[in-house]
Formats: sequence, structure tokens, C-alpha cells
Amino acid sequence: MYASALILHSLLRWAVVGLAVLALVRAFTGKDSSWSSADETPRRWLPIAVTVQFVLGLLLYGLWSPLTTAAMADMKIAMKDATLRFWAVEHITVMVIALALVHIGGARARKAATPASKRGAMRVFFGLATVLMLWGIPWVSRPLLRLSGSE
Repeated sequence: MYASALILHSLLRWAVVGLAVLALVRAFTGKDSSWSSADETPRRWLPIAVTVQFVLGLLLYGLWSPLTTAAMADMKIAMKDATLRFWAVEHITVMVIALALVHIGGARARKAATPASKRGAMRVFFGLATVLMLWGIPWVSRPLLRLSGSE
């Protein structure tokens, strides 16, 4: 189960990153034009994709990952080890904040009265969330395309 979830979590990040980039492109290029389905699609799907990714990550974090299991066994030692600290504290903290920002931004854009204010909400909240997600993705220590469940 761990290997399959890890592969899926790794692959799903590309859908999340792609939707985040698409949402930002739509938010920055639309200006005062009318709101279209091309604008609504990333506004609607980014929060869903991030939530699915987050739930899968929680399962890895809480149930299946040997790294977080090791970290939780002795947090004092884990906090001194950069790799264990990243997985036990930093990654999940950044992603919880990004999840919140994506949901707030999606709700604000949905409720905004004008296309310009919808795009403004997307620029601010999705932009901050995207920066955090890109920072929180372990680019250096993990393969860009994981097709096996090994650490």
C-alpha cells in the first residue's frame, strides 16, 4: 500500500502544479475581460486536486511512511536530522498552509462580484499557495517522476 500511495502522491503533484500554473496564467492574463469557463475550470479544480493530494499525503504521513514513523518515535532526534525534520514537520506544515490558501482563494474568487476581483483573489491566494507548494516539494532529494515506491 505504501509504495502505491507514494507513486500516486508523486505523480499527482504534477496535476496540482499544472493546475496551479494554469490558474495563475488565467488570473494574470484575463484583466477586465468577462469570466469564462477557461477561468472557472482551474478555480474549481485546483482546490479539489490539492485536497486529494493532501488526503493521500496524510495517509502516507500518518500510516505508511517509514520516515515519519521514525521521526515520531523520537522527535527530539528527528528535529536534529534535516531529512526527518523536513518530512515530519516542514513539508506537512507548508502544505497545510497552501491547502488553506487554495481553499480561501477559490471561495473568494467564486463569491467575488466582478471578473477583476475574481482574478485578484486567484492571483493573491493561488499565487502564495503555489510559491509555498513549490518550496515544499522536495525537488532535490526526490525524483521528478517516481515510478517505484522506494525512498
